[in-house]
Amino acid sequence: LQQDRQLRKVYLAVTTQRVPLGMHLHWMWAPQSARGKSGGPPCQLTSLTPPESRRKAREFWNRCILEVVKCEPISIDPQVLQSYPQDSTNNNNEPVQYYQSTIRLVTGRKHQVRAQLSALGCPIIGDTLYQPLAGLTLDGLEVNNGEEDLDDAVARARVPTQPIGLQAHAILFGNIRAKARAPWWWGAKK
Repeated sequence: LQQDRQLRKVYLAVTTQRVPLGMHLHWMWAPQSARGKSGGPPCQLTSLTPPESRRKAREFWNRCILEVVKCEPISIDPQVLQSYPQDSTNNNNEPVQYYQSTIRLVTGRKHQVRAQLSALGCPIIGDTLYQPLAGLTLDGLEVNNGEEDLDDAVARARVPTQPIGLQAHAILFGNIRAKARAPWWWGAKK
């Protein structure tokens, strides 16, 4: 239904980097045993490069497409961010600029938005599972210390213990539209 555009899912995400507008295609490692089971990482690993063959694509990879339709700078009340100290200041101890993106899923995979934004170098605030992987993809392992960097990032990945800057904002099916309440990062302002 989703790929036939009969069902549309819209997400809101907050990052500290501007997310590029447009369609984004990534490939996610498909076997469930690779994520969190049998010693595999708890996060979903991605690649920008398509698999070598259709058989490998069907067997081991999920094609993931999302469209970033809007990305705007926003202000977040510092009191709302009290439990997110790692996201509220940059390396120079200056306030961070936040960006809210409106994202339309073309495919719907578990952790898709989180993994794809992280692969683009724009991890979601508070997402301790994917922030360490920011900008890292499986096809980038040959570059410099890629494999070592990925191992280090996976070792630092932790399941978040507080809400992250992601909200399933709306679902549209035919003439039916269901919309979520205001996301937590809006605070009491909107």
